[in-house]
Amino acid sequence: MPAPLLTRPEILGRLMELFREKGFDGASLADIAKSTGLGKSSLYHHFPKGKEEIALEVLGHLETQLEEALFQPMRSAAPPRKKLDRMLDTIDRFYEGGKKACLLERLCASVDARRFRRPLGRAFDTWIDAVEALGVECGLARKVARQRAEDLVVRIEGALVVCAGTGNTAVFTRAIRDLRQSVLAP
Repeated sequence: MPAPLLTRPEILGRLMELFREKGFDGASLADIAKSTGLGKSSLYHHFPKGKEEIALEVLGHLETQLEEALFQPMRSAAPPRKKLDRMLDTIDRFYEGGKKACLLERLCASVDARRFRRPLGRAFDTWIDAVEALGVECGLARKVARQRAEDLVVRIEGALVVCAGTGNTAVFTRAIRDLRQSVLAP
């Protein structure tokens, strides 16, 4: 068998973009093959359990990216406000100011979303826990910090859904701006 033209992370990155664009249900095996440059038989060689395995590996790839880009910097020694701003800047870039859909939301909206519940829950919980820790570090009561962390995720995810449905990225921009002011406020 010839060596793959793309590395595993490159394949997973392309698949993540495909699922962000078309969703899990909307991405056909032909779309997956075209996106990766792999034939259907090669796809089954790399992902013997098929499309569900692909989605689970893409979620794992996303978790790795989130850990490196968001969560590790949030555990740094930087001041909480700087860590929050860095996180929101990263999110803004990742979603291109609200132009790109959220993979987590797309998989939650899947017909068979329950098969992704554990990794989706882990991704959301890790994100919420990280923001909660920032709030506590700022002196907020844990309950308040938790509520604000949950609100941050809801605002970002909700804004992305509205942007996807309307094309109005101002909703996302406003959510990011407002979250900068509200999440760590006394």
